[in-house]
Amino acid sequence: MSKEFASMMGAISGESIDEKIKAFSDVLDKVTQFAMNSIDQLSKKVGEIDAVLRNLEHRVTRVEQMPPVAVGTPGTAPPPPAPGAQAPPPPRPEPKPMSPVSARSALQGELKALFAKRRRD
Repeated sequence: MSKEFASMMGAISGESIDEKIKAFSDVLDKVTQFAMNSIDQLSKKVGEIDAVLRNLEHRVTRVEQMPPVAVGTPGTAPPPPAPGAQAPPPPRPEPKPMSPVSARSALQGELKALFAKRRRD
């Protein structure tokens, strides 16, 4: 564009004022057309980017509205919670550790009961 402008200005240096004005108006016309085309192209690109952003916003909104997915082992999905279901009860407290003597006597008592039941049957 600058070479074209320089060549036109060099060509009109020896011409009359009317011809210089016509040549200069041609240069201004070309610069104006270039600016208008650039503005049109920028407007189109801004419109395309705006459309892409709206599409992304719509997709994000859809994803945000989806119910959360429970993370579990593949292939097994936990049942969905019932609408009026209460939270599960808290876990039972850990049993108190037994001394080795009391654990042995408890095990012997259970074994005696099982053998007695087996003899009856």
